[in-house]
Amino acid sequence: MKRAAYLPLVWLFLLLLPGWTAAQDVQSIIDQGIKHSQAGRYDQALQAFDQALKLKPNDPALITYKATVYYAKGNHAQALQLCEQALKLNPNFGRAYYQRGMVYHNQEKYRQALEDLQKAKSLGYAIDQDFIELTKQKAAAQK
Repeated sequence: MKRAAYLPLVWLFLLLLPGWTAAQDVQSIIDQGIKHSQAGRYDQALQAFDQALKLKPNDPALITYKATVYYAKGNHAQALQLCEQALKLNPNFGRAYYQRGMVYHNQEKYRQALEDLQKAKSLGYAIDQDFIELTKQKAAAQK
């Protein structure tokens, strides 16, 4: 009788296990991509993020990670495109605004950079206020 009481729990565990394992796998792939990126192995990082995106294609964080790698490689056009894609999926994703702002800052488009950095900060993304003030000064100087 006791075995029969546990049977539904066993079935529930077996049904949930594949999803839990897949989530672990995705996180492992993401972690690998981050490590590759931090070590300057950008092509390997992109491969890892592409692999993760096959499992979670509409994840704005993954798309933004990939944008960050393209930014580090100096491919600003691709980084901007990916930021736009992430923001279409989640218009309140602060990290995507931050990354787009960094691309604009690097391109010396300070007004656009300031707008995105302020938006990211308003959404809770941690940005150094001194950096925002510096960007503000550069934007004012471009007028």
